[in-house]
Amino acid sequence: MSFNVIITLDPNRENINWAFSQINSCIGTSYIIVKVRSSLILLSVSEPYRFWFEVKKCLQGKDTPIHRVIPVDEVVDPIITKVIEKARNYALARIPVNASYRITLHGKIYAIDERGKLVKMHTIDAVKAIAEGIDRKVDLENPEWVVYIRTVPLKRWHIVATISVAKAIVFKNIRIGEPIDPL
Repeated sequence: MSFNVIITLDPNRENINWAFSQINSCIGTSYIIVKVRSSLILLSVSEPYRFWFEVKKCLQGKDTPIHRVIPVDEVVDPIITKVIEKARNYALARIPVNASYRITLHGKIYAIDERGKLVKMHTIDAVKAIAEGIDRKVDLENPEWVVYIRTVPLKRWHIVATISVAKAIVFKNIRIGEPIDPL
């Protein structure tokens, strides 16, 4: 189950149909549906950031049930060591040295304790651990870039963490602001 786009929307079966209708009219059907839940759609596309740009450009200012279209750079287990490695690699490769950023964590990340058991981390502890080693200026109010980590349930007992690093506009509501090059 590989996906690289998360779409959040108002929950309701009719809204899911409406969202797909709008996506199809904006970009056609060049995607694979990986999972659909009441307020979440997971897709696989060839170019996730291009997909975001085209949908944003098409739906900006229009009535839509879609809240966000989130391109995904990497999908990993929600274990802090795995998230740290991938998030840092993307952040250091993409965020210019003089740019500001913030980390947004949506969901729970886990650590492995001394007995080998999974333990939920407090959000602030996970964010601090991820931020260590990203030597860029932190701006929590108005960052230029965002390191966005979101956990997504795929199956009943299978949760993954997604990692995205892009300009802050990418993570705003799809109806707000002009589309710009996300990278």
